Amino acid sequence: MKKIFLFILFFIFSSCEANKTYVLTEPGNVEIDKIYTVNTNKKWSQFQEKDYNFLFWTIDGYTIQRIVFFKPVKDGRSLFDHDSFFTMENKKRPIFNSKMNKFEIKEFVENCIIWSREFTTFETKNIKNNKIGDVEGVYFDINAKNELGLNYKGFAIAGLKNEELYVVYFLATEIEFYEKYKDEAKKIISSIRIL
Repeated sequence: MKKIFLFILFFIFSSCEANKTYVLTEPGNVEIDKIYTVNTNKKWSQFQEKDYNFLFWTIDGYTIQRIVFFKPVKDGRSLFDHDSFFTMENKKRPIFNSKMNKFEIKEFVENCIIWSREFTTFETKNIKNNKIGDVEGVYFDINAKNELGLNYKGFAIAGLKNEELYVVYFLATEIEFYEKYKDEAKKIISSIRIL
């Protein structure tokens, strides 16, 4: 009986190991995957999986609001890899070319997210010049809808450094959460430095 109790106790403790996929990000200056540094005034949950070419921050959950930080995209690669859990090889992925102009970069980001099939509609608008850290880039607004009919608003920045594309975007439900977090997201994104 004592051995059974010890076995059960060991099983309980081993199953309580912390999930390393999500980590708490404290307010302050934060380094993200040795790619970016940002400043934040809030605590965020950071999703990180080494197999994915992005990580994201959320407070209330991925489907409520998120800031997505992509790893640099090289020539001939796509924003999403085919191993991402929400992507399917339904057709050829959009491919990045470091010779793209700012309009083509916006279109590339838009086409990649449409390709991921996460949203039933996804549109970008209001493109303008912007910096991502000290890198010249573009800013654009986002409107999207998922298959449940939930509307989203957000914005993205993208820029080229050493012929690699850096992309970060914020997206939140249009009802309540976009207005609640947009100012903090803008502060975070405007504080980005590329390492």
